[in-house]
Amino acid sequence: MRALLMEVAHPLIAVGVAEHSDFRNRPFKRLYRTMRLMSCITFGSRKAASRAVQGIGQCHSSVKGELRQSAGCHPAGRTYSANDPQLKLWVLATLIDSSLCVYELFVRPLSVEEKESYYQDSRRLGLLLGISSERMPADYDSFVAYVRTMLSGGTLVVGVAAQEVAAALLAGPLRGRIVRVASFVSIGLLPEGLRAAYGLPWNQSRQKALSKLAGICRRVRHWVPDLFCVNPQAWLAEICFAPRGMAAEIRPAFRPHHDDGRLDQRHAR
Repeated sequence: MRALLMEVAHPLIAVGVAEHSDFRNRPFKRLYRTMRLMSCITFGSRKAASRAVQGIGQCHSSVKGELRQSAGCHPAGRTYSANDPQLKLWVLATLIDSSLCVYELFVRPLSVEEKESYYQDSRRLGLLLGISSERMPADYDSFVAYVRTMLSGGTLVVGVAAQEVAAALLAGPLRGRIVRVASFVSIGLLPEGLRAAYGLPWNQSRQKALSKLAGICRRVRHWVPDLFCVNPQAWLAEICFAPRGMAAEIRPAFRPHHDDGRLDQRHAR
C-alpha cells in the first residue's frame, strides 16, 4: 500500500488509475493484481513470466488519456499512457523502494552489497517490462538519487485523483484488522512530504508504536519457521528447478534464521 500511495502521487498515474479502474468499489484489486503478476514474473517459469508480462502489456494498452486539469508542473491536456517508460519506471521504483524499506524495518538491516544485488535483479525486471537499460538507474546509489529527485523535484503532486484513490484505500469499511494494521504501517512508512500532502495523520506517539511493532517483528522473526515467511512461489520454484537430488534439501523446513542472522538464498530471491 505504501508503494501504491507513492505511485498515484504522480498525477499521470493517478488519473490513469482513476479513469481506468474500479478503485472506488474494489480499491485493492489493482494492488492484488500487481503483486500476483510481479510474483509470477519473479518466481515463475520463463513461460509463465512471459505470459504475465504480456498480460501487463495488454492491460496497459487501453490505459491512455489526458489530464483534465493541471497538477503542479503537469498542464491540463497533457497526455498519458500506462506504457510510458517513465511512468513504468516510477511504478517499479516504488515497489523496489518499499520492499527494501519494509524488509529493513521488520526483518533486518541489509548491507550495501545486498541492496545492490537486489536492485540489479530488479533492473532485469524493468527490462522485461519495457524499460530500457539506459532509462533505468545503473546502480543502487543512482536509484536512491532518482527516488530522492522524484520526491523533491516537483514531479509528484497529490491531486484530486490521488486523494480519491487514497480515500478508497484508507477510509470506509476496511477489510479486517490486518488491513487496518497495513494502513497504519503504510502511512508511517510514507515519505514525510507525501504523508503531509495526503493529509494523513501522524505524530510522535504513532511513530513510537510503529517502532515498537517493528522491533517485536524483528525479534519474533528469528524463531518463526521459514515455511510461514517465504513466498510459496519461491519455494515451488526452488523445488521445481533445482538439480535432481537437491529438491529434498530445499523443501520448506521448520527452521528459523541462521544463528548469525543471515538469510539463505530463498530469501534473497
